[in-house]
Amino acid sequence: MKPTIQPYQYMALRQTVDELINVYQSVNDRHTVQTVQALAVEKIREAVPGNYPEIEELITFSLDTRLTKARAQRWFDDFKAFVVPFAVPSAKQVEKAFRKVKKLKVPDFEQLDLREHTYIGWNDPGSQKKFLLLYADERLLGIAGSIPAGTKKNICSICHKEGNVALFMATTKTGAEGTYTKKGNYICIDSEQCNRQLTDRKNLDHFIEQVKEVK
Repeated sequence: MKPTIQPYQYMALRQTVDELINVYQSVNDRHTVQTVQALAVEKIREAVPGNYPEIEELITFSLDTRLTKARAQRWFDDFKAFVVPFAVPSAKQVEKAFRKVKKLKVPDFEQLDLREHTYIGWNDPGSQKKFLLLYADERLLGIAGSIPAGTKKNICSICHKEGNVALFMATTKTGAEGTYTKKGNYICIDSEQCNRQLTDRKNLDHFIEQVKEVK
């Protein structure tokens, strides 16, 4: 299989296998284990639809009740070769995506594992702003919003997992009449962690739809 899997699909597969291993290590009832295995196989096939030998290999691999997290980690390290990395944009593309932002500080893309990123997010503590960069319908989209200095434990609107979140607020144009309003929600302050927890692209798209500027 050539690189076909999206980062969020890769994370969904990893999460499913991790959950299986937790059951292997904590449950002794064979019927319960078999039930969880059947559900895991269903999740794997839903995460990556289609007929791929590598996915069948993953299913066989994950059904071994002796499986450990260390073995799974090594397997997924190799499997990452089939993940489509986040495409590094040019400086001009980033500038266009954040055309209203002055003196934008862009992260070093070479320092990121782009096969683990459905989106790129970074914080600017000096201006108390957070920036999100992603591709929507093959078009690069940039969202800038304010974040407070403090965080709290809550559910992230992007990855739908509990963690340290902050209220991200973006100023958006609400219509042709030129009025503006602030829209936002709580999201992970650590975008690296958020990407590792993101297993459903629809959650990210829904959040972006809420906060992006109406054209």
